[in-house]
Amino acid sequence: MTSDALRVTRIAHFSDVHVLSLKGARPSDFFGKRATGAVNLALNRARHYRVEVFESLLESLSTAAPDHTVCTGDLVNLALDAEFARVESLLSRHFADDALTVVPGNHDFYARDAAESRRFERSFGRWMPSFEAAATYPVLRRFRGISLVGLSTATPSAPFLATGTVGRAQCASAARALAQATAEGDFKLVALHHPIRPDASRPLDHLRRLTDAAEVVDVLREGGADLVVHGHNHVYLRQTLPGGDTPVVQVASGSRFATGHMAEFNVYIIADGALSAIERYVYSPERHSFERGAIEHLGGASPGRLT
Repeated sequence: MTSDALRVTRIAHFSDVHVLSLKGARPSDFFGKRATGAVNLALNRARHYRVEVFESLLESLSTAAPDHTVCTGDLVNLALDAEFARVESLLSRHFADDALTVVPGNHDFYARDAAESRRFERSFGRWMPSFEAAATYPVLRRFRGISLVGLSTATPSAPFLATGTVGRAQCASAARALAQATAEGDFKLVALHHPIRPDASRPLDHLRRLTDAAEVVDVLREGGADLVVHGHNHVYLRQTLPGGDTPVVQVASGSRFATGHMAEFNVYIIADGALSAIERYVYSPERHSFERGAIEHLGGASPGRLT
């Protein structure tokens, strides 16, 4: 383990903010999947996912004092040009190029035109350092003895589906990235949007699953991932990698405004080469800010041991 890895490092994680903007949208934009998405907006999503809560999250991150921040996708809602422009403006106010790493979610590739025009990559490419020049994904960020490997699970899907896929080529590249991180002695943090384990509490989980989860799990297990983080299901959940004890952490939505389901972000504390604790910050409507709530201690070095 390198000397940098012996430091205490704080990594913030947010996801699923679903920023909506219909500015400049045309009726022709709302065919196919966007038509069903617009119905969902009218009935549910528009009132529960609020951009002002996301703005508060960005302001509150300074209080949490992370060394780096990772976003695991679904930054936008319908993948319209105006949504990407709005989010890019918000992120640019708060993050230098090396302070944030992002990967896409299914809503960022919500319609085929968004994926084909590479709206996500054109908007947020400054926060996505590629591991290999021949492909955008996986992304690889190295800092403070940590290798952050970011996978894209985003693919356009049919109406009523929210599935994702990593694919063989990206799995092979991720395996090389993890092998390189092992050779460097780095802590290996893997970030992606979709869960790698099914959620028994969701009866329609097969409509939202990672289609090649078994293959991805094999890559992560064989590559020795130390921590896996993701979003997608909008609630906090801590599991382990199948067949091992590697923590797998799902963060709640970063913009949710609903009784009992307020927005959250996490801070992972890496100490002496292991996940030591998870701090959960929850949105307070009364204070219009995110307040530190539960702290889960996972053993290892004390998070108070700074170098």
